[in-house]
Amino acid sequence: MSAVECREELDEDKAVLLKRYICGRKDENGPDVCTLIGLAIGTAMKMGLHCDGAGLSLSPFEVEMRRRLWWQICILDVRTAEDHGSEPTILESTFNTEFPLNINDTCLQPDMSELPQCQLGKTEMTFTLVRFEGSHFARRVTFSDKFCRANSYPILSETQKCEAIKQFKDRIEKQYLVYCDKEVPLDFITAASIRLILAKLKLAVCRLRRDQAPGMLLQATYQRNCEEVLQHAQMLRNYEKGKIWLWLFQTYVEWDSLAYLLLHLCIAPLEAQSDATWRIVDEIYHHWKSESDIHRDHRWRLIEELRFQALTARGRRQTIPQLSRAAQPDHHSTSEQYDVGPAVRLYKDSSAEIQQTTHTGCNPSNAAHNPTTELHSPMGTPSNAATAISATQPVEEAIPSAAELPTGGTSCEWTAALFEMFWDLTGSGQGASVSWL
Repeated sequence: MSAVECREELDEDKAVLLKRYICGRKDENGPDVCTLIGLAIGTAMKMGLHCDGAGLSLSPFEVEMRRRLWWQICILDVRTAEDHGSEPTILESTFNTEFPLNINDTCLQPDMSELPQCQLGKTEMTFTLVRFEGSHFARRVTFSDKFCRANSYPILSETQKCEAIKQFKDRIEKQYLVYCDKEVPLDFITAASIRLILAKLKLAVCRLRRDQAPGMLLQATYQRNCEEVLQHAQMLRNYEKGKIWLWLFQTYVEWDSLAYLLLHLCIAPLEAQSDATWRIVDEIYHHWKSESDIHRDHRWRLIEELRFQALTARGRRQTIPQLSRAAQPDHHSTSEQYDVGPAVRLYKDSSAEIQQTTHTGCNPSNAAHNPTTELHSPMGTPSNAATAISATQPVEEAIPSAAELPTGGTSCEWTAALFEMFWDLTGSGQGASVSWL
């Protein structure tokens, strides 16, 4: 429920009720999830749920119920590992429990003599099966090589992982999603949620590293992936008929995607920025800004700062005559060039000073000073930028005027500060804040 709906329906503030009835898995004031999932796994194995019931002379009904319970525990194991930057506890070699059948609940009776045939097409289990399969697949591509070796998974390169994600997506589409009707709310949620998960998986696989040069970090392909994540997430949140399932997705802040696109909007030339990118960034920003809990996370301050810097840079590029298209080198480049080209292609609307950053490590002493590229916050440094502008203003209203633009420092220092904020926001470049389930 939104804060407004909570007040209308329950006559109390949302924050008060959440504190009274903790249920969020990532709530810092909640229970110790790692300890509880470990207890659940240990109990499940003592009960033998890790052994498929078909080989234990159990009734068909119990076989199916045990499968459903075991795989629910498996998905919690993976999600807990994701949340805490650790590895799943359950190893592949320790269980042989099969996936539940793709059947309707009406096909199950406690006294049935045999399991029903797995159905082709959509059933009441489709949504759950898609999430089970997505979680199990994620184990193979998002955790460490050490974890893969312990589970006898192949060690894949980044390119191979991306191809594996594509192949998995194709299979899920053919096996499940092709039977979904987008006019049916749960079908819509089923398809949209797994597509969001797979889009996030691509980001998790293609993690950015702090030791990469800026030109290697700013890639058109990664930018498109980030936009895809935000678009899928916002589509789910805006789907009115799916509000009753929103609790599955509303705790996942798209930190990495939002931070990356804001960095792109800070540095990329004006013609490399689209209205669609600004629109989705602004929608996601305002969505999360309305959540009171978000302000307790230190990362939100960095989001505010990056957004201010992006608006400042946009305003400066739109108002400084020297940066007109006619006075600049040819800005037209293909997606392929933007994807793999050097940082100079990305920074060409700035001076040679910023172009040098990929070679000098942003050492201001190596850069030629050019006042047309001084893009500091009016407060002096990016760390104070959040207080310099009203975060509730629409993009069009918030663009600083020429008189408000900074006049001190160098663009090289500014760029270095932007990247530092980005790494602070995304877990020091380790991709730890990518949530994909």
